[in-house]
Amino acid sequence: MPVIKRYPNRKLYDTESKRYVTLEHIAQMIQQGEDVIVTDHESGEDLTNLTLSQIIFEQEKKGSGLMSR
Repeated sequence: MPVIKRYPNRKLYDTESKRYVTLEHIAQMIQQGEDVIVTDHESGEDLTNLTLSQIIFEQEKKGSGLMSR
């Protein structure tokens, strides 16, 4: 299960592939059936639900989200 670390500058780092990723990339991972965990780099706090909410919001804003179907 990929662990994504969120840094204070809002960058997201995939510890499995060892590279920075975007919300769009995380959305693609989820659509492919991967489970993802997002944590705060400094505190270790679980930010998965917040990040999933951001992904849904961004997709709805673009008109390509779940609610627009």
